[in-house]
Amino acid sequence: MDAGKQDRCPDCGFALVVPATKEKLEVSQTQLLQEQSREQLNALKSEEAKRALTQKLAEEAKRQQDLQLDRNPLKEWAVYASIITVLLLLFGGTHLFRAASSDSSGLCLMIFALFGLGVVLNYRAVKSLKNEFVCAAFLVEKLNSPKGLVEIVRSNPAGVFQKHIQDLVNIAKHDPSVSQDSLVSLLYSKMMARSKMVEVLSGVLVSLGLIGTIVGLISMTNGLSGTLESLGEDGDATDLMAGMRTTMQGLGTAFYTTLVGAILGSVVLRVLNNVYTSNVDHFVSYIASLTEVRITPRLRKQSRNTNQEAVLGEIVE
Repeated sequence: MDAGKQDRCPDCGFALVVPATKEKLEVSQTQLLQEQSREQLNALKSEEAKRALTQKLAEEAKRQQDLQLDRNPLKEWAVYASIITVLLLLFGGTHLFRAASSDSSGLCLMIFALFGLGVVLNYRAVKSLKNEFVCAAFLVEKLNSPKGLVEIVRSNPAGVFQKHIQDLVNIAKHDPSVSQDSLVSLLYSKMMARSKMVEVLSGVLVSLGLIGTIVGLISMTNGLSGTLESLGEDGDATDLMAGMRTTMQGLGTAFYTTLVGAILGSVVLRVLNNVYTSNVDHFVSYIASLTEVRITPRLRKQSRNTNQEAVLGEIVE
């Protein structure tokens, strides 16, 4: 306790300095090191607890993100197409076959051909959207890595999501308050453009059905005229049967074209096209929210703290 202090010898009274100063310093240093070690250990435990909690929250968020991107538009389209095909064959197959075989105007065949074109265009659009879902899921996984954003920015765009991120980085070079509102609107319009042609074909099929109705009524009117003429004094049974046959063919054309156009245009194509549009809504809203939460704040911060030429370099750091 008195090491390093002045004292007197109890025997002779000689003034002296109590030895063991070095030992006292060593004990003090040991105690200080032990205290620092305990503080570091407590800090480490606290940091590990925070890291564990953060990791748990990140894994939970990742699972939720994976669930949101775990959609297969192509599979959904195939399910709807299969159900519609079965229902058509069970309840309308006979009528559709009769329409194609008995329609002398050719409008039913034209409706079937345009319907096939619409189905092909819709299938290609849904298949392309499925690839966008796969690319977006891959980018979400890459964003979890330390330099994932840098790799996304520097690599060639593999989908609309990656191109959207690269456009935001380019905007951040010139505008610290970077916003993605305009880009999201453009992205949505670009993706929905592929469904416009299918919507047009759907309306065309219905219109062709109505045109077929008019053509059938005209043919029926001509048949009735021939029938009435055959009932005159100079008419015979042959002319009468020909007129009746023309009348019935015109009536069949009017009914069949309307039926085929309404079923294939108003029902089938619209249901299949809705598969694409609904998945586009989900896809665009998801990437917009993900970008707004995880990417846009980083770009705004880096754009405010660095000059225009060093934005990308700061993102790397």
